[in-house]
Amino acid sequence: MGTPDFMPRSAIVCLFPYHVPYSGATNLARYTWATDYHLVVTDYLQRLVDELSSTNPSELFSIHCDTSPLADRYMAYLAGLGFYGKNKCFINPIWGSYIVIGTVLTTLEFEPNTPMTETCLGCNRCISACLGKCLDHNEFKYDTCKSYLTQKKGDLTNNEQSIIKKSPLVFGCDVCQEVCPHNKDLPTTPIVEFQSIEPYVDIEELESISNKEFKSKYGHRAFSWRGKKILIRNNKYIDSKTLQKK
Repeated sequence: MGTPDFMPRSAIVCLFPYHVPYSGATNLARYTWATDYHLVVTDYLQRLVDELSSTNPSELFSIHCDTSPLADRYMAYLAGLGFYGKNKCFINPIWGSYIVIGTVLTTLEFEPNTPMTETCLGCNRCISACLGKCLDHNEFKYDTCKSYLTQKKGDLTNNEQSIIKKSPLVFGCDVCQEVCPHNKDLPTTPIVEFQSIEPYVDIEELESISNKEFKSKYGHRAFSWRGKKILIRNNKYIDSKTLQKK
């Protein structure tokens, strides 16, 4: 869903935390451990819209999760829900950066919130830990971010392969979030759909199943959109005996 076909007066911005304590092996970024957040967020926002519509039948609503014509993190900042970290993540004081953002644009008019005065601690741990050193610049150098590279199509250069090799994740990267002090001792997500986790995908299984079988089994996961071939490719550059500890 892209730009709404009406002129919004307000944006309702919601955070959906997904952190679940876990110290075992994984080869996937945390945000992909449970049901695809796009499905979960859209479902919850639809429930909210249904409630608002029941009492405001003449008003219009448009649900967005990674599809907003407006910048999600900036909207969340304006809504007073958190602040920016040096790792370019949006950080909430309670839920840290393990959050996804959902937005409802509406013709309803609400009094705006005030941005927080709290800021990132500025410890620079994320900058030092970044596998591709993509935070060492004035601007985020996305093309050396491991998360980006694990989703990039086609052949990878030797340097890109070496960045992927630096951690066991075949999809995404959590390093800059794992070292962040704002993510220390976080509570478990209250969202039931995010509480049941599968932190590991069996690459040998992926090699033995068809694309149709892959979509049938993993189509509800946030890593599935890129397809199994990319995951298999990434795994070639990783020592499968070394699994990330969370």
